[in-house]
Amino acid sequence: MQKNYGVKFLSFAGALPSKVVTNSDLEKLFDTSDEWIYTRTGIRQRHVVDKNESGLSLSVDAAKQALNKAKIDPKAIDLIIVCTATPDKQYPSMSCMLQGAIGAVNSACFDLSAACSGFIFGMATASQFIYTGQYENVLLVGVDIHSRFIDWSERSVAVLFGDGAGAVVMSSCLAKDDELAGFILHSEADSKLDLTLDNDNIYFTDFKDQVKPDFVKMNGKAVYQFALRVIPEIAHELLDKVNMTTDQVDYLVLHQANQRIIDAVAEKLKLGKDKVVSNIEKVGNTSAASIPLAIADSLASNKIKIPSKMLLIGFGAGLTWGAAIIECNISKI
Repeated sequence: MQKNYGVKFLSFAGALPSKVVTNSDLEKLFDTSDEWIYTRTGIRQRHVVDKNESGLSLSVDAAKQALNKAKIDPKAIDLIIVCTATPDKQYPSMSCMLQGAIGAVNSACFDLSAACSGFIFGMATASQFIYTGQYENVLLVGVDIHSRFIDWSERSVAVLFGDGAGAVVMSSCLAKDDELAGFILHSEADSKLDLTLDNDNIYFTDFKDQVKPDFVKMNGKAVYQFALRVIPEIAHELLDKVNMTTDQVDYLVLHQANQRIIDAVAEKLKLGKDKVVSNIEKVGNTSAASIPLAIADSLASNKIKIPSKMLLIGFGAGLTWGAAIIECNISKI
C-alpha cells in the first residue's frame, strides 16, 4: 500500500492486578505441584483481579503510564483500540469506557477481538489509520481477564492464565522514518473447537433454568501443535516480505502462552536465549496483553538493548495468528 506517513512507537506500558496466585496456591485446589506446572509451562505465578479490579481499571493504569511516558495529552489521542476477548461488559465497549476514564475526549473508539493474537491485529489495524493520514496518535491496549472464565478445579487450564493489560502509543512520522517494517495476519476456522469460550447465557424458551457459567475449554495438545506449525512459517514469511534474515532480528517476542512453545520456536528459528523475551514465569498467559507486557517489562529491566529490531508474533483462538517487525528507539520509549 501507499504510505503517506510512517508509524513510530512512543511508549510501552503494562499493568497487573495486585493479587498473586502462586503454583503453591494451586496445589490447594487440585492435584498438582509447583514442579509439575513449571516444567510443563514455565510459569511460577500469575496475577488475578479481585472484586475491586477489572479489565477497565488495568487498562486505565497501563494507558496512563503509556501516555505519561510518551508525553502525550489524552486529548491528543485520535483513536483508541482495545484488544480483548474478555470485556467487562458486552457493551458499552472497553474502549469507550477507557476513553471516559482517561479524558481522551477527541478520540474515536472501538474494541477488537482476536484472542491472544489481538495485540498484533490491533497494531496492524492502527497502522492503517496512521499510514493514510486519517489519525496522528493512536492508543492501543491489549487486556484480558481470564480469571473470570476459568474453572479453578480444572488443572489443564487453571495453571496457564493470568490477568493483565498492556498499552502502546503509536504516532505518525515521516514515511522514511517508519518503525513498523511490516506485518502479516492469518486466520483459520477452528472447526474442532480446540480453544473456546462459549457465551450461551439465557435462551427465551428456558429463561427460568439455572444459568451455568461458561469456562475456557482447551485441547492443549492441539493448540501446542498448531503453534509449532504456524509460528515458524509466519516468521519466515514476514522476514522474506521485508527482506530480512533471522540474524537481523535482535529480539523475538512471542505471545507468552507457554515457555515450551517459546523455547521450541526459538530453536526452530535458531535464535539464542539472549534474543528471546519472556516474562511468563511471573505473569502466566495474559492473552492479548502478553506481548506489550513482555516488552514493557524487558524495557524497564534493561533486558532489551536500544535501538533494536523486534519480531513480534501472536497466536490464539479463532484460530488466528499474526506477526510484525518493529524498531524500538530509546529516545521514544
